[in-house]
Amino acid sequence: MKKIYIVTTYTGTLLSYLIKKVSKSPYAHISLSLNEDLSPMYSFGRLNPKTPIFAGFVEENINEGLYEIKKNAMCRVYSLEVRYEEYEKLTKNIMKVNNNRNNYNYDVKALVYLTFNKSRESEHKYVCSHFVADMLYKSDIKIVDKLPYLTKPEDFYNNENLTLEYEGLLCNYKAFEEKNRISVLSC
Repeated sequence: MKKIYIVTTYTGTLLSYLIKKVSKSPYAHISLSLNEDLSPMYSFGRLNPKTPIFAGFVEENINEGLYEIKKNAMCRVYSLEVRYEEYEKLTKNIMKVNNNRNNYNYDVKALVYLTFNKSRESEHKYVCSHFVADMLYKSDIKIVDKLPYLTKPEDFYNNENLTLEYEGLLCNYKAFEEKNRISVLSC
């Protein structure tokens, strides 16, 4: 078995504030990581941390980009145990998007559709929740009972299939993770 990590965040930017208000969920963004240290996290979001205008496939890091600017970003880090075959499939699916990132775009229209609880399926276009759900779906990891293009960040919030590992400031996660690793090793 291997663990994967799903990270929900709220940065306090105007866009995240609007998503939070509409969704009535405390977190507006979702990312996926293959490593306990969350390096990197994969998602669809801002290509330039200073403006939401340009968005697409991103590799996020806790202390870089938008999270370097928004040090008060709140998060929840969830883990999920998956079979080794599922982990390998997930890795391949993410790398397929990564290696063809110029063929993928951020789906601004999907944000509008989701506001009105409408679905929008568009090939090679994602918002963060659609990307994470689609990568899991294509890897035969079923944790949400919806099609990927119907999935919202709040579908991962308190999802009974996930184990909550950490909640707090994203910038403090590394210290939390290192502390837990040390305590486990010292037992």
